[in-house]
Parts: sequence; structure tokens; C-alpha cells
Amino acid sequence: MRNIMLKKIILVFFLIGLLAITLIEVNTNIQQIRLHSIENQPKEINVSGKHTLATVKSDISTDEYTRNKMMERYSSEQYRSPWSAIERRISYNNELQLYSKDNVVIKGDMIEIISKKEQKEDKGYTSGLVESNRAYMYGYYEFTIEVGEGRGIFPAIWFLPSEGKNVLPEIDVFEMIGSEPLLFYGVIHYLEGGIRKKEYFENKVLKQDQYKVALDWTPETLSWFIDDEKVYSTYVGVPQEYMYITVNQAIGGDWPGNPDDSIFPVEFKIVSSKIDPVYSKGR
Repeated sequence: MRNIMLKKIILVFFLIGLLAITLIEVNTNIQQIRLHSIENQPKEINVSGKHTLATVKSDISTDEYTRNKMMERYSSEQYRSPWSAIERRISYNNELQLYSKDNVVIKGDMIEIISKKEQKEDKGYTSGLVESNRAYMYGYYEFTIEVGEGRGIFPAIWFLPSEGKNVLPEIDVFEMIGSEPLLFYGVIHYLEGGIRKKEYFENKVLKQDQYKVALDWTPETLSWFIDDEKVYSTYVGVPQEYMYITVNQAIGGDWPGNPDDSIFPVEFKIVSSKIDPVYSKGR
């Protein structure tokens, strides 16, 4: 009798163990089915602060998908222009133009400024002015340019302090007047003991369709290059602050003189640029 009871107890424990194993296997299968279903459903993924509904394949993890989307965003930002066209009717040095956004075309790092003989407000000429969206300190800045010619135009590429409190220092990477289109100028305007001073050069170039002008700015020196040749360097007045870049084409004024109306419309073009600062910040 005792042996029969022992056999029954062993049988009960065996059946309980078998049932427990079966339940564990069933639960595991259910979890795998749920996980597979979730991975193949549309997922809401936060990319750059925006929620995007996207179907994620089961063989691509959420981290990999997000990384791919961030790379796409970075790639698109590479082609976003670092420049903005500025509307400005105020002019200096007896210049004659009104700066209008309508006279500017910006595509990536390409800038095209078109100066025209036309009446707008109280001005008889319109032209374009562009500023960088960031400010820079030290570094290498290179511009491939195309210039027009004719009396009265004044294309330029120059740096001004980002804080906007002072008009100096000012670095002129490139200047030229249309009546002397083969003379390129570079200037550093600065204050010393409250007195305005400047260092500059003029360099004669051969006539060609495009030119490359560049500035290498270190804490100690400013060096100018034309078509990859260093043409001038100075140690005086070197700015030690963030500056933004202006690209414009003025018309008339004290230096260029009254324009020859037969030359209009006339263009100043930045074909491409290489901006490689040591420091950079938003304005």
C-alpha cells in the first residue's frame, strides 16, 4: 500500500514538471511572435526634433535607421548656403546704389550680384550686398571670382567685427574699381591709439575669366594670395576678434567716380568659396 502511494506521488510531481516545461515553451513562442510583429510595424522615430512615421525593416535596427536619417540631414545641410542677401538703402562714401535682394542670386556657396541702372525709391541704381550667416576668427578664406569692368563699379569682399559696435578693424580681402579692372587691392584698416590707420597693397593681374583671391589670417599675420601666389603679408593691425564677411558691388562714390551707364547691367560673381576658419560662431 505504501509503495502504491509513493508511485502516485512521483507520478503527480512528474506531471506537474511536464506541465511547467510546456507552459514555459508556449510563453517563449508567444514573446517571439510579438517581438517579430512589433519590429515589422511602422515605428515613430525622433529625428532632429521631428517625429517621422517610417516603416523599418526587421533587418535594420532603430539605431541604424536613425543614424542614416541623421547622415541624410547632415548631407543636405552641407548644401545650405552660408550667405544671406541684405536689403539696404543707406549708402556711404557718396555711393549711388540701393542694395536689393532682387539683385542677388545665391546657390550654395555661389553668389551672383547684378548691378543695374534703374530707379528704385530715390536711387537711380540698384545692386546687391550679401553677408555671411556666421562669424569667424582666424583661418583660410578663398574665393573664385568673376568681375565686370567699366567706370563706376566697385566690387569687394571684406570682413567687419561681428559685434557691430565698431567699424574697425576691417579686412578687405579683395577690392577693385571698374575703370582699372586689372588692379586688385587688399587692405587692413585698424585703430592704433585711437588713430585710424591702414596697410594695403595693389597688385596688377593678367586679364582672365576667373581669379582666385584668398586671405590667410593667423593671430600674428594677415597674408593675401592671388591665383595661389602670396602677394602681400603684414603683422600690423591683425584682428583678434570674430568677424563676418560681406560681399557687395557698390556703384559710384568717392573712389570709383560717376558710373558709365552704358555698362549696365554688370555682374560680380563668387563662383565658389573655401571658408576654413579656426573658430566659428553664429551671429
